[in-house]
Amino acid sequence: MSDCPSRPSSTDRSELGFERRPMVRWLDPHQLLDTAVRVLLSGLLGTYADPRQLQALTDIETHDRSQGSELWLDYVADLGDGWDPTYTVARLLASDDLDLGREGEAGPTERGRLLVMGGDQVYPVPKRSEYENRLLGPYRAAMPCSNGEPPELFAIPGTHDWYDGLINFEEIFCRRRRIGGWQTQQSRSYFAVKLPHDWWLWGIDIQFGPYLDDEQWKYFSDVARDRLAQGDRIILCMSKEVAGGGDIFSDRDLGQLERLIESAGARVMLYLRSGRHHYVRYEEEDGPRQHITAGGGGAFLHPTHQLPDCLELPGEEGEITYRRVQSYPSPEMSKRLRKRVLFLPLYNLPLAALIGMAQVLLAFNLGLHLRDRHRELGLTGLRRALWESPTAFLLIVLMLVLLAAMVRFAHDAPGVTRWLLGLVHSSLQLATTAAVLLGASRIVSGTGLEGAASLIVFLVLVAVLGGVCGTVGMSGYLWATNCLGFHGNEAYAPLHHKDQKNFLRLHIDAEGALTVFPVGVDRVGRKWRPAPDAPPHAPWFEPDGPEPEAALIEGPVRIDR
Repeated sequence: MSDCPSRPSSTDRSELGFERRPMVRWLDPHQLLDTAVRVLLSGLLGTYADPRQLQALTDIETHDRSQGSELWLDYVADLGDGWDPTYTVARLLASDDLDLGREGEAGPTERGRLLVMGGDQVYPVPKRSEYENRLLGPYRAAMPCSNGEPPELFAIPGTHDWYDGLINFEEIFCRRRRIGGWQTQQSRSYFAVKLPHDWWLWGIDIQFGPYLDDEQWKYFSDVARDRLAQGDRIILCMSKEVAGGGDIFSDRDLGQLERLIESAGARVMLYLRSGRHHYVRYEEEDGPRQHITAGGGGAFLHPTHQLPDCLELPGEEGEITYRRVQSYPSPEMSKRLRKRVLFLPLYNLPLAALIGMAQVLLAFNLGLHLRDRHRELGLTGLRRALWESPTAFLLIVLMLVLLAAMVRFAHDAPGVTRWLLGLVHSSLQLATTAAVLLGASRIVSGTGLEGAASLIVFLVLVAVLGGVCGTVGMSGYLWATNCLGFHGNEAYAPLHHKDQKNFLRLHIDAEGALTVFPVGVDRVGRKWRPAPDAPPHAPWFEPDGPEPEAALIEGPVRIDR
């Protein structure tokens, strides 16, 4: 253990080498702008330059880990967000063993010989500093070095890893470097690993769409032709759900990949997906295959109460039905958490401040600061101020832009419903703005203040009431529309919910059966204290309070040989 770093005695960044970051505030205006710019740039770069073509210059390799009669491996996805949940999950993954129990079922499990990161290793954008603070630092702190042979780490990129064109992803995961006690192995953003008893682990990189690039397709075609044998079984990892379809003429999608596997006499038995920050398992009706989404590595929580009961997916002989067996958190808890969106201003103060300042600027554009027009303001006066404003045309255009933006925002609603939701939301925001201006005027007129003092009080009231009421209006819209089945992402992302995290522990036993242990963490750690006197390979921090408990979400899922 000569490669073990010195242990910190405090939480100072100079000792840690990274900063312990809070959960991402998705509605922070600066964050929204930064992410929007990167999404735009990544889309342009991805259209004209695909770094996977350069990866093809490296040697073609498959990783043979089929020695031995059994193997443990771990799967975690959608991680690299706030310190508390990311470190809690990393610390559990680093444990030599976990004794998991649920409803009388208990048993020891071993740390995975392989750790698979299934996509979106960092949020919100893949800057080197964000990787360092939100992923690398927490995982190094969880296992600074290995006590024995280091476990291996494989990763596939998710959407957020692609926002810089995979520059930092490749530097971190594709150069055979150490991340704490884990050793990276791959040289490309996709991989194929041969496991014991004719099992395979395939990780595919589908970038932003449902298709595989030419070089990746050639890689897996070669593996299928030269390495797959009759009866082989595959665990297929992908960074999100893909349903096919798009504006690119290609048949190299997930369905074609499955047909390629079947042509070699093999079969995909377990699909592991990320992109949704919860756990849900769908089981093939009258069959052994499983579709599992397990995106609970550290990011905010996605709801489960809107999940469909069945999935109809293409198969060898037509559509195959998969039925939902289990989800975590439960639909009932998911609905209870939805109420927190009504406290949106408390979770997102910068957004409230931006909305408030926008309404102050609107008051100036309407000329309410002139000749005490802000006092004794009524609906007639407000309409006259809008009509007489030098920027009346611009304000009307902005209202139309607001309507278009709200229609765009309601992206998961179909057809006419989308337009109706956009109209309701934009009307709600405009009505809230008018109510704030009228209410602030009524309050100022009641104080008896005049002149500059009256104007200052009016503008302060507009800023405060406008910010609070604007975000409350948005939260009410999100709550109501989520009750109708829309805006699952937008209603839950601003909550920065730390708890109900999950990961998977998988075991291939001596009989060749694969068992999946879905691990849930109801409450992550909040307070941590350094452990400078612990062994070199032990986690740097221990809970300053109750130990976060890991337990099975459901009974182990066994896929027999």
